[in-house]
Amino acid sequence: MKRHRIILVVCFWLVTSPLWGKIAFYSTRDGNSEIYTMDSDGGNQTRFTFNEASDVNPVWSPNGQQIAFGSDRDGNWEVYVMDADGQNQRRLTHHPGIDGYPDWSPDGSQIAFDSTRSALEIYVMNVDGGDIKQVTDLGFASRPRWSPDGQWILFMAGQIYAIRPDGTDQWRVSEPKPDAGMYLGGWSPDGKQIVYVEAIHSSVNASTPVIVTLPPADPQGGLKRVAVKIPRRIKALHSVSFSADGKAILFNGKKHFVREGVKGDSWNIYRFGLVDKQLIRLTHSQGADVVPQEWNPRLPISPQELTPTRWGKIKTTK
Repeated sequence: MKRHRIILVVCFWLVTSPLWGKIAFYSTRDGNSEIYTMDSDGGNQTRFTFNEASDVNPVWSPNGQQIAFGSDRDGNWEVYVMDADGQNQRRLTHHPGIDGYPDWSPDGSQIAFDSTRSALEIYVMNVDGGDIKQVTDLGFASRPRWSPDGQWILFMAGQIYAIRPDGTDQWRVSEPKPDAGMYLGGWSPDGKQIVYVEAIHSSVNASTPVIVTLPPADPQGGLKRVAVKIPRRIKALHSVSFSADGKAILFNGKKHFVREGVKGDSWNIYRFGLVDKQLIRLTHSQGADVVPQEWNPRLPISPQELTPTRWGKIKTTK
């Protein structure tokens, strides 16, 4: 009986362990910003883009088969998409304004992005680049993040806000503080929490992740905000996101180094457990490894918790 219990525990771990996932990020380790992926434990780091221009801010499609990203490879910042193995790279937007920071709708049918085609605002388009619609009208709104249930889009506009995809019901998520800048992270996989970075004097050198728990009945009322304490050996952090299982946060953190008598700073990617408080360094680059986004095909349920089927098997056509 004891042996059977051990086997059951091991099998459950194999299905749910975050180490089965993949993390997309971009890095300057090879001289300019390029898209990479790696295993969730930091192994198998692989470069997917090769341009003299910059490729940045990668995000997985819901089924993990594609990656959307921003690039100025054609002389202007536009939104691109590629297969998860780096093949079939193609441009989705075509506008003289600056288009960037893409994010997929949970059903994989649309992509939100920000653009300066009017002022800096949030837009939504189909995955083929068609049917572009403006969502915000604030004069400065950026970095959209779609909720797992598809009902809300988070964005930055001095503070962190949420809005319906049709542009209605806007409300503020972050807590205003004097001399503090707010930098959006994103949603937990179950849609019950939001993470962002609160930076004093808008400096990542004095930054703290904040997790917001949403009340089940009304996401706009009674928000609970809790600061996450990261070990002090990390001098600064940025680009926070939830891990694919929601049990940790991923971020790029800065550490000072001295190599051959030369002092400098390096940005690398870390995982910090929200329960066990373990801090794990995933990359060891001399450049800047930033904006980690994790996808895990072996999670037992979808982010919306609508079905017990594995999330990676639900949508296979997008």
